[in-house]
Amino acid sequence: MDPQAKRTLLATVLCLAILFGWIKLQTIWYPPPQRPTTTAAALHQSAAPATTASAPASVSTTSAGADGLASTAPAATLTAAATGPSFEAVNAPPGGSPVTLGDDRQNNPRDGFSNPYEMAVVVTPRGAAVESITLSRHRRHPARDKRDPDHDPYVLLHPVRDPATGEALTSFAIESILLVEDKAVVRLDDTEWSISRQADERGEQAVLQTRIRRYEGESHADVLELTRTYRLDRGEPGPRISLTITNLSPARQSVRLTARGPVGIRQEDYREDRRVFAAVRRADGGPPLAGPSFLRTDAVKGEGGRRKLLVDEDKRLFWTSVANKYFACIAVPLPLGDQPFPDYYEQANALALLPARDHLDDLTIEQVFRPPQPLAPGESVTLVMDTYCGPKSVKVFDALRPELQQRRYDLVKNPDVAWCTFNWLASIMLWLLTLSYRVVHNYGIAIIILVFIVRLVLHPVTKRGQINMMKMTKGMAQLKPKLEALQQQYKNDRQKLNDETMKLYREEGINPAGQFFGCLPMVLQMPVWVALWTSLNTNVDLRHQPFFLWINDLSTPDALIPFTGTYHVPLLGAMIGPITAFNLLPIIMTITMYAQQKFTQKLTAPATPPTPQKDKNGNPIPDQMAQQQKIMTFMMVFFGFIFYNFPSGLNLYILSSNLLGMIEQHRIRKHIREKEAAGELFVKKGEPKKPSLFMRYLEQVQKKAEEARRAQSSRVREQAEKTRGRK
Repeated sequence: MDPQAKRTLLATVLCLAILFGWIKLQTIWYPPPQRPTTTAAALHQSAAPATTASAPASVSTTSAGADGLASTAPAATLTAAATGPSFEAVNAPPGGSPVTLGDDRQNNPRDGFSNPYEMAVVVTPRGAAVESITLSRHRRHPARDKRDPDHDPYVLLHPVRDPATGEALTSFAIESILLVEDKAVVRLDDTEWSISRQADERGEQAVLQTRIRRYEGESHADVLELTRTYRLDRGEPGPRISLTITNLSPARQSVRLTARGPVGIRQEDYREDRRVFAAVRRADGGPPLAGPSFLRTDAVKGEGGRRKLLVDEDKRLFWTSVANKYFACIAVPLPLGDQPFPDYYEQANALALLPARDHLDDLTIEQVFRPPQPLAPGESVTLVMDTYCGPKSVKVFDALRPELQQRRYDLVKNPDVAWCTFNWLASIMLWLLTLSYRVVHNYGIAIIILVFIVRLVLHPVTKRGQINMMKMTKGMAQLKPKLEALQQQYKNDRQKLNDETMKLYREEGINPAGQFFGCLPMVLQMPVWVALWTSLNTNVDLRHQPFFLWINDLSTPDALIPFTGTYHVPLLGAMIGPITAFNLLPIIMTITMYAQQKFTQKLTAPATPPTPQKDKNGNPIPDQMAQQQKIMTFMMVFFGFIFYNFPSGLNLYILSSNLLGMIEQHRIRKHIREKEAAGELFVKKGEPKKPSLFMRYLEQVQKKAEEARRAQSSRVREQAEKTRGRK
């Protein structure tokens, strides 16, 4: 290996070592923050009046009252004074067992079973929360027998258990309620609410109740009654959640509630972290717009493991969601009456419930609700929130009722679109993929057809770029002696040298921007390829879809030979992920990438090898082209490692693109040889080609640059003469 190649390889290795070392130092210098001990209380105290912050805390463990209303586990309470009244949550009758709404069984035409529900929702009385949501139209694992699949619904939401305390964190739990006038916070997420299940012809619902009771000395009185209802109708994309607050006291009551959003969204892909996303609307109205977005890693870096979702006073939160690569749970608070916005929706934060631990399904949304008006004695207010629990699928969103389509649930896919492409282009790619699938009924073949269509559409641009590069390579080799002669003849007149050089280019039919135009097709194709990539990478329709032989899921690595253990590649493990199987498809894909590189090098190589160059000491100067080829070979191997754990659908897309690209290059090279044999590749001498618009622009730029250089030289000489005159 020559010295230049050694230096290049050493520099690459050093850069990678510095990168991974810096990542390791970041984890040491900036460890994840610890979970706050009293999340709800701290949030209420920050939002409450200043006098509340100094209120001492006590724990109420009052047992059953005189009227038989029983309290449950100890409820943490903030009171206005150590000797003042205390508050706790009670229920009547005591809480029961969790109830299940809907059905998560998969449709089975063979047995004539058709499930009218999209999901099953398990509601727990502890915290009046959702314990789990399982989807009936999607499976957790591919079915071994599609004609008679086993029961394996996809678990969208599930409890997350704190390893330190054993506490189960559930979805949509009401964490606490702040009684503003009494300056007291009552913990509700560990309270056992009473629960009952009801059903009618439209669907099912679970009704939960609890009361907030005030204790002062030996007397007590009920202050508020809370009634929470989860309703799931047939065919609906998620349960409707409502909370009714009734003032049972003789005084006006103002309240502020802290509620938890969805919990337990799993990470479907190690490269695609879970994300909190918000849709917003302008304060003066208008359609929903894409709002802020935070990954779990972003939330962990925030104070207390949370990041505020909206700080723009000109916008209002419309809905919020927690999503992974394929699925989302969207929460839409509905306005009271005819108001355009839910004015009780006071605050929302992206929150990691356990920020000190990595890779947990603890990402959620912390929401603060405050009814705009105090409740008069006996008055009630009902806060309603719709939900969408299902796949991030444009087809599903388009099939919703018109009033649901107006909410623009499809905005949840915005973060999945890469910055260097366009949403409309990704939509076209997805439409073509779906159309191809309807014809062949195999998404693997549909991917190949889609790559072929894109290659075919972009072929004229690719062909023109390849011809320009070939003309530039061959033309510059032929013009090299003439250019050297011009440089010797006009070495003292740069302007004349530029004019004669451009004249020579025109006479010989050479475009000096040929190399730029050779890269232009790649630049133009990038948005198309990225849009195609996006449509494949986050398309839930590819999930659990087979191709052929051992590839039974295009959304996961092909896993030809599964391993019994898990392995990690040194240095690259953070980017590759754990190795759990022998994946054949990325290896074949890497071989085709290397073959395509060699084929391209052969296409653009000069007809005669360049004369070896030597430095002033007589040592040979390494050929830059050869060095670039070696670096590209190294990069091919590097990319092979990076793509090893990619979903098989994406590797199939790259493999198909490489094979079709080599066929396309072979056809273009044949066309170039035919044009060269016919003498049509270059303009013949004596037939000067009319300068193109770009050539004329280039000449003007060169003239202006030369004029600027001369003016600068003149100013420098004048300044030097003035300096000598002063001396």
